[in-house]
Parts: sequence; C-alpha cells; structure tokens
Amino acid sequence: MDTPWLQQDPFRRLPVPARAVLNRAAEVARYQAGETVFREGEPPESLWVVRRGWVQLVMRTANGKGLTVDLSTPDDGLFGLSAFCGMSYLTSAVAATPLVVVRLPAPVVRQLVAAQAAFAAAVVRLFSRRFHHMAETYATAFAPVELRIASVLLRLEEAFGATLPVTRRQVAELAGTTVETAIRVSNRLRRERLLTMRRGEIVLVDSVGLSQKLRAAAR
Repeated sequence: MDTPWLQQDPFRRLPVPARAVLNRAAEVARYQAGETVFREGEPPESLWVVRRGWVQLVMRTANGKGLTVDLSTPDDGLFGLSAFCGMSYLTSAVAATPLVVVRLPAPVVRQLVAAQAAFAAAVVRLFSRRFHHMAETYATAFAPVELRIASVLLRLEEAFGATLPVTRRQVAELAGTTVETAIRVSNRLRRERLLTMRRGEIVLVDSVGLSQKLRAAAR
C-alpha cells in the first residue's frame, strides 16, 4: 500500500515497527461524492484517514436536518474519533467529492494509543482541534447567514489554502442555508473584493478582510 499518510501526524509519531503493524491492518476504500462512509449512531468499528478528496462530518439536529459540524481532508490525520471512546459515531461522514480513504480497525489504533505516548499526545491534539472547529460551528449556527458563510470560507481556507475546491452549493450545505442565499452572499463578497469565483472553485483574495468582517459582524 502507498503509505504517505504514515509520514504525517499523528502516525509519524509512531516507531517504525508500530507503523508497520498499522499498515498491515489498513484497508483502502473508495466512495463517490454523496456516499456515506459511516452513519451517526453506528458502532465505531474503524477510524479513517483521507488520502484523496474530503469529507463532511454531519450531525442531525433536533428538527431532523443535517448540520455540517466539521470536515476532514488529507491533512487532518484521522476522522471517526468516537472510536477512541467506544461510543457510537457522533456524526455521519459523507463524501463531499470522489473520495479515497484508509480504514483502520479501531482496536489496533487504541492499542497503539495506550502503548505510544507521543502518538497519544498527537491524537489528543487532533481531538482538541476537532472540538474547536465543532464549537465554532455551533457558535455561529444561529448567526446571520453572511457571518455563517464567512466562517465556512475561513474554515475551508484552513483546510485547503486560498483556493477552495468547493461550489456555492457546497458552501450553502456547510453554512446551513439555501444555494440562492449562498450565491447572493458570495456575489456581495466578490463585489467587496474579498473573493473571486471560478468553475468549481472559490478563491479568497483577502482572507484578512473577510476575517475582520466576521469579527465585526459578531460584535
């Protein structure tokens, strides 16, 4: 198996023999955009690593709608972190694009966490970052739509850099709004010279200005 994922956090914290154990246990899986990797409430038998594409982590709200609370990309290490606790999956994982992932049996990863302190510390940092992103999502869930969209764009920049491989439909899903509203807000942000748009992409040309706009709107 091609294993560049073993050279990044948290796996690079493992000694070579432990990485070999993990590699032998790993399986590659492929999904089309819109397919579900796992569902909220299912037993967490595996942890997952994105090799290509990206994943939306979606939680059902009280009214039955889906709220995207975070995303996972090839730079994010692991998703499906509920498997560390033995609880059911807290979210569903839905392929936002054609997706290639590595499936890791949860018991194997838990054993490595128990045995390898540096690996465990890196996993804790993953938990912290994921919690931070989810808290930000909840903090803006009922904010004005322009603030929600600005927050989504800045989160995507953190994952992908200035060129965001997303459509305005995907931005609408991530922000919990309609496509029409996402188009209207993005056109306004373009007129303010904060972003530009290309086919299948949004380019942030002034993320500092967008961040300032977000902070001002939150006051």
